[in-house]
Amino acid sequence: MNLDLVRQFEKIENTGVVLAGYTSGLCGEWTEERFGHLAEELKVDSAMMIMANQHHTDLVKIVGLQEAGEGVIKPQPEEYFDAMITAQKGIMLCVHTADCVPIVFLDPVKEVVAIAHSGWVGCSKGIAGKTVRRMAEEYQCRPVDIICGIGPYNRSCCYEVGEDVLEHFRESFSDRECGVMFKKKNQPGKYMLDLGNAISLSLCREGVKWENIYEEGWCTYHTTQFSSWRRTGDRKKQIATYIMLRL
Repeated sequence: MNLDLVRQFEKIENTGVVLAGYTSGLCGEWTEERFGHLAEELKVDSAMMIMANQHHTDLVKIVGLQEAGEGVIKPQPEEYFDAMITAQKGIMLCVHTADCVPIVFLDPVKEVVAIAHSGWVGCSKGIAGKTVRRMAEEYQCRPVDIICGIGPYNRSCCYEVGEDVLEHFRESFSDRECGVMFKKKNQPGKYMLDLGNAISLSLCREGVKWENIYEEGWCTYHTTQFSSWRRTGDRKKQIATYIMLRL
């Protein structure tokens, strides 16, 4: 099974302390077998991987050796969470997406990594910024030191939403900020939403430097090498994004 690994986040990889990247998502549903192939490709132990128990929440979980293997070779815990943080070397954090936004975080000073899955619901709740805040609370990370990588997602060129989505964002963002994120279409009540911009705003609110936020620029909807639920209707094909502190 070829996983067709896409190049790793260049800025993060250059620090030399992490392994971070994502797959093209062409190989079907994420199963124990597929995780095994990814582990073999990356030369890591699948028993040290953790897959987030995603449910479009804004919940952030601290994980370590006790959680190793959850969602991969062990059952998921009952609680949902869409972001994880660890300072444990050798633990690989994973999320899966197929239009939502995968985000990886690295504090190279404290040697702490994190990952988040952010659809429009999590984005409207500020999950990216909350992950940074939790890194600061738990590990005394300084937001100005944190580097963030945003992987492939359904970009503003293709992500149409309705007035109901805009109303959710108005609960957390100002009218000016919403004006940047939402572009009106000719159809009444229809907008094109820029999730990447919303996530960057959430990160910068917490003190992350704008220049430390990196986007790959891939749109899942019109770049067919990536999985897209909106394009295909197939919920089983998903991209896996991962980050791990090297041993």
